[in-house]
Amino acid sequence: MSVEYEVIGFDEEAIRDTSEHTSDLIDNRGFQLKTIIIENGLNQTVTLECWASRHADFSHSFIVGSSFDITASTDDYQTCDSYFPFMKVKATCSTAPTTGFLNVAFEEIA
Repeated sequence: MSVEYEVIGFDEEAIRDTSEHTSDLIDNRGFQLKTIIIENGLNQTVTLECWASRHADFSHSFIVGSSFDITASTDDYQTCDSYFPFMKVKATCSTAPTTGFLNVAFEEIA
């Protein structure tokens, strides 16, 4: 049986602008990322990008895959079968939301 682990990228992030919002560092050491769960409670579509690095200081980082849009008031997910020791997620809205929150959780297994 595998060990399951959850890391929170965004916890009720109240985006109210069109600036890029970057999550805290996601430490995947010892675990493999399997699913990213997104709860977009914002009243606007949000574009997400996953970034990875082999360094905890996040030097020499790169985008993982393509950016993806999550429609306003929608829950969705993305899967990832590759291993990256450190990750972050970046969120941007092209129109500034006026209500709601963004939640992003990284579901991992050992």
